[in-house]
Amino acid sequence: MPELSCPNCGAPVPIENKASVYAVCSSCKTLSVKKDVALEKIGLAGELSDDHSIVQIGTEGDYKGRHFRVLGRIQLRFELGFWNEWHVAEGDGSSAWLGEAQGSYYYTKIETGVDHEKLPLLETEDSGEIRVYSTTSEGNRKERIRPGDTFTLDKDWTLKEVMTATCVGGEGELPLSFETGYTAPLLDLANEDGLFGTLDYSDSPALFFSGTFATLEELHLTNIRQEEVAYNQTPIPAKSLQCLGCGASLNQLSPGFSKSIACEYCGTVMDAENEELKIISKFEDISKKDVKLPLGTKIKLPKLPESQVIGVLKKSTEVDGDTYTWTDYLLRYQGGYSWLNENADNWTYFEPLPGVPKWAAGLKRVFDKKAYKWFSSSDSKTDLALGEFYWKVSAGEKAEIEDYIAPPNMISSEKTSQEIFWSKGTFIPFDVMRKSLPLDVASTLQKPEVVGVCEPNPFKIRFKRNFWVALALTALFLIVQIHGCVKAKNQTVFKGSFNYTQTSAQNTDIGTPSFRDNSFVTDVFEIPGDPSENVEIQIEAPNLDNRYLYFSTALINADTDTAYDIGMETSYYHGVDDGESWSEGSKSDSKALAEIPPGKYYLRLESQSDYLPGTGSEYKVTVLRDVMSSAPFFLFSILLWLPLIYTYFRSYLFESRRE
Repeated sequence: MPELSCPNCGAPVPIENKASVYAVCSSCKTLSVKKDVALEKIGLAGELSDDHSIVQIGTEGDYKGRHFRVLGRIQLRFELGFWNEWHVAEGDGSSAWLGEAQGSYYYTKIETGVDHEKLPLLETEDSGEIRVYSTTSEGNRKERIRPGDTFTLDKDWTLKEVMTATCVGGEGELPLSFETGYTAPLLDLANEDGLFGTLDYSDSPALFFSGTFATLEELHLTNIRQEEVAYNQTPIPAKSLQCLGCGASLNQLSPGFSKSIACEYCGTVMDAENEELKIISKFEDISKKDVKLPLGTKIKLPKLPESQVIGVLKKSTEVDGDTYTWTDYLLRYQGGYSWLNENADNWTYFEPLPGVPKWAAGLKRVFDKKAYKWFSSSDSKTDLALGEFYWKVSAGEKAEIEDYIAPPNMISSEKTSQEIFWSKGTFIPFDVMRKSLPLDVASTLQKPEVVGVCEPNPFKIRFKRNFWVALALTALFLIVQIHGCVKAKNQTVFKGSFNYTQTSAQNTDIGTPSFRDNSFVTDVFEIPGDPSENVEIQIEAPNLDNRYLYFSTALINADTDTAYDIGMETSYYHGVDDGESWSEGSKSDSKALAEIPPGKYYLRLESQSDYLPGTGSEYKVTVLRDVMSSAPFFLFSILLWLPLIYTYFRSYLFESRRE
């Protein structure tokens, strides 16, 4: 490791990476540039702010199989606090950057092959607002792009945030120079493939860092600042403040995190980032009606860290002349923050979502391999703020909101002129929510009467379960049916053709005084087999035409005179109505008799019809032994699938009530 001397104080300044050209003396903060084998002073690095980062020079890690060691950093201040860009050297000597902001980490490298002509152009308005424009292939300004819009650089990127950062200082060895106090615009980018990028306009042309989001666990850090680990695990005591609007005494519950505090008594919003408070906004409506969770309420949801309500936002939107309201509660826990949304007594827990969910066919977004269906788009307005927030909240803040659902989850975007913020929500059942709160707060909650935005549909779950059960049972019975058909003998034991001739007036009922008996019996035939086997009688009248034939049929044992009576009917009608053909009925009928003992039998047939006297039709009679009937299978199937129709409509009604 080459070790040079500080040109200002002579202290040793180690430079171990070949990519490092600049170095900050740890003794006197002199910023030097390496020239040959010596350092030349070029400035002075500012004092770094204690942002309680657990990373330090010398921290090592392993990200996606690449070992790295932290060599230096540049610290920036932006609206939400501090942003560290840690310069790291990988095992092969390559240079990379570990971005760190608000507990989130980004592992990136400088892209040197980017086409500078395609970099977005910036314009700063007199109001300080930064406008971003895409460029033509010739490098000219093309059209304005806002957070949420996509443009092409080396690949397609979505503009996620436009911010201004101020350089606080630096330490260690660096491949880039910096200037303390210098202010530069930054563009945060993300794309649907999970990549992250930053365009840093502190240099010209802008520096482009691209890489990926990384969780703390994925970085496998070692040699971290143990005192900061302890700090992040120790509850921070509240800080007392006096409202500049009404003089009320306020408790700042999360001093190291919140940037603004809104007085719950007079609605005055103060900049809490500095020791000296400054009024930045004021809410006129300070009604706490419908605020279900007071400031300071502690919450312990299952499988989540204990958190505390530090801020409350009441918001509203106008849709078709109707006003809809909801309440967002900012939760703070050691090492992070989250949100609880209360909408019509339904509760949803939201966490920040890194990256940009992918678009999918059917107006869907895909995140973490799960598809979310578009649900709604609206504008939101902040009507009331109570407590403290990690940004400078102001009255009347507006944002565009889009929700996509996949119950019990949803993903939502909130877009302003400077940022698009994605979050993932999880529906919290009423009983779970109530058990997660102190008793005095839980007792005030009301059970919801409407369906929540991402509330799971119990009928949909039941429908899926019943569908698979019905499908499995149908398949099982079908196998049994096929086995029975294969095993059945289907043995023909009698077959005969007969002629029916009307002997009474049309439609004369059998057995009435005017009915002329036309019954007859067939020859005796043998029914073999086992007593448990059935018999099926089939009648077919092929010439039947707009008539019916009813048969009072009896299968009679010739030895015991035991009779088995059944009624059978063939009826077939057809015609043309209003130019359309129709037909109904059948020219054949069959009936089965269960468990007929073997023996000698004959049939007695007595007929009734609507034929005119003296006319009639030929018909055929067949008797089969041991037949597998399909009727039980179809009847059972209908009974099995009917509940599904009921469940489907209950599911549909549930979805139509989703709000």
